[in-house]
Amino acid sequence: MSGLTFKSKDGLELVGELDAPEVIDAALVICHAHPNMGGTMKSPLLIALRDAMLARHYAVLRFNFRGVEGSEGEPTIGAKETADAHGAVDLMKERFAEVPIAIAGWSFGGGVAIKTAAARHDLSACVAIAPAVKEKPGVTAGLPTPEKLATRIPLLVVVGADDDLTPPKDCRAWAEGAGARYVEIPAANHFFWAKYDPLTEAVAGFLEEVV
Repeated sequence: MSGLTFKSKDGLELVGELDAPEVIDAALVICHAHPNMGGTMKSPLLIALRDAMLARHYAVLRFNFRGVEGSEGEPTIGAKETADAHGAVDLMKERFAEVPIAIAGWSFGGGVAIKTAAARHDLSACVAIAPAVKEKPGVTAGLPTPEKLATRIPLLVVVGADDDLTPPKDCRAWAEGAGARYVEIPAANHFFWAKYDPLTEAVAGFLEEVV
């Protein structure tokens, strides 16, 4: 693991951690949960996902959004964090130009990942874990309707069946409208406590298939 700094698309200095196996077949950028609700790149769920993808020969970059633990700027409701994700993808494109690159995110970060992927032509896949689909005023911008946000790459939406923060029915409806693959993890809540294994298997299986 190596700590690093890089620039967001709008010039803020952000902190991140890059992990890479000896043999690298692909690369993944991971976006964390809500900045104002304890979300950071060190969240256990993100660490579990990192470990699963390292074992599958992925280089993995986790980073802190603006205003979070060492990153410059102030958090927003998701309007400006896409600039942070674009900077992270650009860094991985520079470091690992010869391999396919995907983006993933959890909760708030899932929404950021989807919007970032929809705006680019150089990503191979996107994974959104319990993404913030609906707008919550003052909390999250949510996602545009699928009709307004055309995704051109393989997209996976994964949700816990018992998630009471991002209801599965909302995520399913959005995913179906977007033509995304939808996976619901039985007995899992928003934090996927005790369900990291089925979650990481779903994500890794999808990425191994499409990337």
